[in-house]
Amino acid sequence: MGPQHLRPMQLLCLLGAISSLPWAEALLCYEATSSLFRAVGLHRWQWFLLRSMVCKLNEGCEETLVFIEAGTRKGILGFKGCSPASSYPPQVSYLVSPPGLSIASYSRVCRTYLCNNLTNMNAILHLKTRTPKTLKSSSHSCPTCVGEHSKSCLPNFVSSESCPRDATKCYSSTVKFQAGFLNTTFLLMGCAREHTSVLAHFHHIGSIRVTEVINIVEKALFTGAGTPCRSPSWGILLGLLFAFKG
Repeated sequence: MGPQHLRPMQLLCLLGAISSLPWAEALLCYEATSSLFRAVGLHRWQWFLLRSMVCKLNEGCEETLVFIEAGTRKGILGFKGCSPASSYPPQVSYLVSPPGLSIASYSRVCRTYLCNNLTNMNAILHLKTRTPKTLKSSSHSCPTCVGEHSKSCLPNFVSSESCPRDATKCYSSTVKFQAGFLNTTFLLMGCAREHTSVLAHFHHIGSIRVTEVINIVEKALFTGAGTPCRSPSWGILLGLLFAFKG
């Protein structure tokens, strides 16, 4: 039996059926990343939405922001894009709460056209305004920096800052954030309540994969004299010897 050709009316019906298939309802979401460690300000920061992407079937639009603060040093990292996760409303919280170094995050997944359209840090700013201020300081100080080893945290940029009374342990780790086009490794140094990994329980923040390694040189200092290191000179070793790469 030879091939059968569709009549015009049959072809129109077939095209209509194809156009109604579920994959035709794939979402369009904003696509963006952020990685900023210098001149960071919650009031001035703005996320420019210049690109969009078509998601796979059943994927939603995600936006996740992370704000890191250690003394006077700050960092903002973020991801926008498609996500297979179930929808959830905006979640704003401290992953690591003050005093000492702190890490706050904002994240949500939505399922409407270009709904991941956040452009500012207002949600985290409101979280900070509701957090009691730490006024009492101690006699301890620690090398402090948040940023990439070869840029913001070069030895000349690492400063020693006074610690709050309830966070007098010197902390140093190398952290990697990965999601979509976001692939950033940075140094996190400052005053903390403990020497243990501050992000040990957070393998993911939204879709951002988190990897943290305590710097080995700092471990040796912790088990030595028991007093905080006051000189930033050892930052050279941290930057050159103990940064991990992927």
